[in-house]
Amino acid sequence: MPSFQQMLAGRCTKLPVFQLVPGQSLTAGYFLIQVEPAIRHGLSELTNSNARHAMTELALMCYLMGMGFDYRTAKAIVESWETDDSLLAQGLLTTD
Repeated sequence: MPSFQQMLAGRCTKLPVFQLVPGQSLTAGYFLIQVEPAIRHGLSELTNSNARHAMTELALMCYLMGMGFDYRTAKAIVESWETDDSLLAQGLLTTD
């Protein structure tokens, strides 16, 4: 399995399954670069909250980014969900 640095450098020999943009290879490295801001946010959340909260927030942001939202919009949506009393009451999200 190629290392993350090899994927970023384009030295991965596996070809992508498909391409959305002509000339853009959809490799694991490409996707990791796309979600890197969300990963950094999740890591910073670990210092301010519990691990379950940070991982849930990270997963939701990455899911929204996969659906086509940019990082800032995905973050705003997820943070708005943190104040949703019905989600908190069901235990789906935690604030601590």
